[in-house]
Amino acid sequence: CETGGFTKTIIANHNAYSYISLRYDFDIMTVHGLDPEGEPSPAEVAEVVEKINEEGITVLFVEEYTDQTAVQSIVEETGVEVKILYTMEMRPSDSQDDYLSMMNKNINNIATGLGC
Repeated sequence: CETGGFTKTIIANHNAYSYISLRYDFDIMTVHGLDPEGEPSPAEVAEVVEKINEEGITVLFVEEYTDQTAVQSIVEETGVEVKILYTMEMRPSDSQDDYLSMMNKNINNIATGLGC
């Protein structure tokens, strides 16, 4: 981001992109339990909602195959937009993208989430 008026924190269900956050000087708050294999506790969801409201965060990043139950609860309470971050563990269900095109989508989604 070249101008002010953007957030320095994004919320994601996985901290697989810490190298990007270090390179571009932003923080990633990880939502524990909000992954394809787990379900967050009510306390964890409440913590995420509180952080979203405190930080003015407008985008929640999740992996493509994340269970939508907790995600929808967070969306209903905060109004955040949901964006996908591809982990490259599995090919996206909606395309035949390769590694570079998925990383490009991730960078564009992160820039949107930061308000750039």
